[in-house]
Amino acid sequence: MAKKTLKALAILSLLAFLNGTAMADNNATSTTTGNDNTSNITQSGDGQTADVDQNGDDNTSDVDQSNLDNTATVNQSQGENDSDVNQSGVGNVATVDQDDLNESTVDQSGDDNIADVNQIGNPTAPENTQNISTINQSGSGNSATVDQDDRNISNIDQSGDGNTANVSQIIAQGFDDNDSDVQQSGDDNTANVSQTGHLNTSLVNQEGNLNDATVDQTGDNNDSVINQLADENVADVTQSGIDNVSTVDQDLRNTATVNQSGERNSSDVNQLGGQYESRDNTASVTQSGDDNIATVNQDNGILPIGISVDNDATIDQSGDWNVATVSQDDFNTANVLQTGLGTAADPNTVTVTQIDDDDVANAEQHGGEGNVITITQDQACVVGGCGTFNNATAIQTGAFNTTTINQN
Repeated sequence: MAKKTLKALAILSLLAFLNGTAMADNNATSTTTGNDNTSNITQSGDGQTADVDQNGDDNTSDVDQSNLDNTATVNQSQGENDSDVNQSGVGNVATVDQDDLNESTVDQSGDDNIADVNQIGNPTAPENTQNISTINQSGSGNSATVDQDDRNISNIDQSGDGNTANVSQIIAQGFDDNDSDVQQSGDDNTANVSQTGHLNTSLVNQEGNLNDATVDQTGDNNDSVINQLADENVADVTQSGIDNVSTVDQDLRNTATVNQSGERNSSDVNQLGGQYESRDNTASVTQSGDDNIATVNQDNGILPIGISVDNDATIDQSGDWNVATVSQDDFNTANVLQTGLGTAADPNTVTVTQIDDDDVANAEQHGGEGNVITITQDQACVVGGCGTFNNATAIQTGAFNTTTINQN
């Protein structure tokens, strides 16, 4: 009888221990100082923690937590801030810190996601505020950080696992009006967006895995769009000045680096394989000056056979009104360098078009006005088949020079 009693007591102790660990208490704390503030906390799981601190007038906070071990912390100072936190997964953490007239929405339905939002407005000029931040995390192990100053909009949507998104939009002068949109539907993607200035727009879309996108825009009216649809792509866009536009489109294991300083520069990098693979392409564009346009297109989506691999295109333009366009297919290398001015009526222009394999084209224009270089390389057919071992180099120094190279 004694042994049975001891065994029963041991079982009851184990059940009590398991019940205590599985059914952890929920904790909710709400402190409000001011007038007409509203705080709603709903917790329907175990181990939930909610801490809301509102200081000011007309603030609204809504926290809804279900499932296990979610943590929500909301701190709103001054007035008319609106925070909505919805956590239905396990082990999610949401931290929101707002100052004046800001709106924040955090929705976490996966596990072990982290969302950190910090929005600071201008209490002395309410028309300058109204930051809006939206974070949706439906995967697991995602991390999203938003830091905003005045009248900025940030949207982060993470539906994969292990994604990281960091958005910083600060100028501390009011009337920022920056807009950042990050979409991550794959796994282990990284997006870093930093916009300092006014009226800047950044879009990062990552649908594959292990993609890395960095956008750094300093100035006004800059526009950056990065689409990474496959795996292991790297895009780094840095724009400093006014009215810069950069578009990067990548497929598989491509690397694109764009650096623009000045005004009204435009860069378009497109590395795609269509229905076939496009991988290991590298495009580097550096533009310093005014009104430069550089376009790099490396793909094999047009041809019925083969894949586009190992292409390398580098464009470096310093000066005004330069235009360089490079289109490549397989195993090609193109280097374009334009240094100098040009005229509005007759700018410097370099156009390189290469199709098939192992083509190399180098074009240089040093100073002067109205230089034009056109290089077209296709196939070199000899007895026994078509080879693709073309090589073209053109160097121009002076004014009103024209060079045309065509190899078939």
